[in-house]
Amino acid sequence: MAQKDRFSSVDTLALFLEIRATGHPRFDKASDLPGGRFLISLRVQGEGRKNLVVEPGKFAAFTSTIGEHSQTPGPMASELRRLLSGAPLATLTQPGGERYLELEFTRAGDETPRLLVMELFSPGNVIAVREGLIAAVASPRTWAHRTLKVGEPYVRPPARQNPLKLTAFEVAEALSRSRTSRVTTLAARLSLGGPIAEELLARAGIDADAPAPDDAKATAEKIISAMAELVSEMGDPPRGYLYSRTEGGELVDVEPFPSRKWASDPSVTLTEFPTFSEAAYRFFPAVIVVPPSPKDEERARLMRLRAQQSKVIEQLDLEMREKRDRADATLTYYVEVEEALAKALKEDPDSDLFEMDLGESRVTVDPHRSVRENAQALYEEAKGLLSKLDGARRAISETDATLSKIDKATAATIQKAESRSEHARPPRGRHFWFEKAPRYFVTSEDTVVVGGRDARTNDWVVKHYLKASDIYIHADVHGAPSVIVKTPANCAVGETSLKEAGEWAVCYSKAWRAGLASADAFWVHADQVTKAGASGEFVPAGSWVIHGNKNLMRDLPMELAIGEVVHERERLVVVAPPSAFLREGCMITMYLYPGEERERKAIERDLAREMNVSLDTIQGLLPGGGLTVSGSRRT
Repeated sequence: MAQKDRFSSVDTLALFLEIRATGHPRFDKASDLPGGRFLISLRVQGEGRKNLVVEPGKFAAFTSTIGEHSQTPGPMASELRRLLSGAPLATLTQPGGERYLELEFTRAGDETPRLLVMELFSPGNVIAVREGLIAAVASPRTWAHRTLKVGEPYVRPPARQNPLKLTAFEVAEALSRSRTSRVTTLAARLSLGGPIAEELLARAGIDADAPAPDDAKATAEKIISAMAELVSEMGDPPRGYLYSRTEGGELVDVEPFPSRKWASDPSVTLTEFPTFSEAAYRFFPAVIVVPPSPKDEERARLMRLRAQQSKVIEQLDLEMREKRDRADATLTYYVEVEEALAKALKEDPDSDLFEMDLGESRVTVDPHRSVRENAQALYEEAKGLLSKLDGARRAISETDATLSKIDKATAATIQKAESRSEHARPPRGRHFWFEKAPRYFVTSEDTVVVGGRDARTNDWVVKHYLKASDIYIHADVHGAPSVIVKTPANCAVGETSLKEAGEWAVCYSKAWRAGLASADAFWVHADQVTKAGASGEFVPAGSWVIHGNKNLMRDLPMELAIGEVVHERERLVVVAPPSAFLREGCMITMYLYPGEERERKAIERDLAREMNVSLDTIQGLLPGGGLTVSGSRRT
């Protein structure tokens, strides 16, 4: 699931409700807190002082609990004291359901309220406004559409779609136009963010990773219903729901409503707080956000640009095809158009443009032109759009080329850094014989499985590792690897190990690259495997002849996981079927499924960092073809 590292629009709404519930508190003072946070103290009638802790770009909490803070205010805190001390809060707004709040304070003698703005979206800011001009700003910044500097007019951030007031039509339209998954579309295109998108899909009972256009209308209606339900479960003011791992106490989420996506996870424990702020104050300071490198930021910018270019190409292509269809229809219905043009001129010599339904096309025609001239005008418009389309395609090719250069440079940097050290993984006490195999894993029954990578290593694996008591497994797909299940000492191979080895075999076959959901495999005893074919039959490198009956294993799922397993007290990084990790001391980091090859390099790099191993190691572990990575298992 997506890691929550900053406020969502729903979190901001919860904070809004908490502050609003206090009525009209007075601004007391402002101070500096460690980590770039600010402490804004408010005097609430009948309650005394309450503190608004703000970390711009991340979170804010309205709480009585505060840590150590500087007694000497910094420049921004000093300006806030000068501008707002003693002023009562007049109004509070959350414009457009966005992740920022505007607090209006009134001071005697002022014709307009003084504004305190808290921006909780990245990169975040705290701004004080007097008479429409910026009087103080924590982080001065300049964009093409907005300047945040003292003395400049205050301009709100660009308005986006209000995620709290989406309609079923807007959601359905976004899903229908998307080429990604449902959860990605809701998170990015509709500004909901990953955690809220996952929560809504969990409440709606919908597969989050399914293609967005699938049943878009029905999905949209369920999402809107889930959003209404979610908001209705927020109190006024809301309570806080803090989620942590049962073992280790690691904080995983905080929400102003009871979360459904964690409800069925037995490894997560819920702790309730009287207010959302009390829970948020404990959660967000504990979340460590690793800032992206300049290359990562540039790559993210280019990916956004590529998405925009792709949308332009899609629109231009659609418009061009429509123009051609209308031109074709004009000529197809030549007689009807000619009669309509003559009739229009007869009734009114000065007749203007009018529309006609020609088959499935609605065409605008000019009565002062012939049928062929009307069609030719449409063809010319289509030709102009084609020229624009070619330019857009060249632009996206240039973007792809730049992305490729960044990925290659990043990979080279990682490989260079990794060549100088053995990384931060704890030193191994011993190494095992099977680590010399091209591929290997250990089953949930602690049985060793080895496999080849190509024709040459398939031969090598069988010749070196297949003994009389072992089991040979092969996916029922041409070119699949030879897989050997080593028989444990003094016992037979378990059925669970055979099944896991079969799943492993199909995942490393061409079925993965083909994007299949499942495939078949078979297993035989070692004495059924030979290079001796029928008389005169040639057996190519990497292939083996099977004599006798095959034991079939059907519909094995195309699913892997990457993580750590324990074998004879040593921890090994492996890629294996998820069930292979179901024993003490083993841990799954990510689930892997067939996917698009375009993102493979970035996924390899991220997994190398996550597992703290070299890029070469990760590349050796993963199956060939595209990859989709998920923090949760598909059902």
